[in-house]
Amino acid sequence: MTTKEKRASLATTSTSMRRKGGSSIVEVLVALTVFALFVSGATKMMLAHRQMSDMAREHYTAANIAKNRLELIRSFEFGQVDSFLENKVPVDKSGAPDPEGYFRRTTQVDSINDNLIELIVTVEIRDRKTLGFDGSNEYLRTFFAQYLTEDSSVGGGVAPNSTS
Repeated sequence: MTTKEKRASLATTSTSMRRKGGSSIVEVLVALTVFALFVSGATKMMLAHRQMSDMAREHYTAANIAKNRLELIRSFEFGQVDSFLENKVPVDKSGAPDPEGYFRRTTQVDSINDNLIELIVTVEIRDRKTLGFDGSNEYLRTFFAQYLTEDSSVGGGVAPNSTS
């Protein structure tokens, strides 16, 4: 191999190395871009999962607040139910009144007849972004009856606490 051939060989080798060096930078940039897209997608998915978990937990808590309110009312006598009426009372996660609570409870009583009422408890959930009560809620209802004595007749009955 002559000196000219050696120089030509070295020139082509350094040129091909420069091309490889340039392509490896491009490959690294493409790989980093693909990785960044993957990481951003995974992050969005994790954040969405977290929001859904928080929302499910809040709805579960609201349903428990409503259920506990209904159970409390049902533990009292039929004539005392009206004392449990409330309208948009802010409560905490345990159902205790709290002006800064993330839930707002309303208890309604609808009279069906003299011995049967419908209890309705609505618990609204505070939106964590707007801090308002924007429509997300849990709604439970049940019926509460005043039992009649065995002396009751077909056309009507005698309530246990009433006098004849």
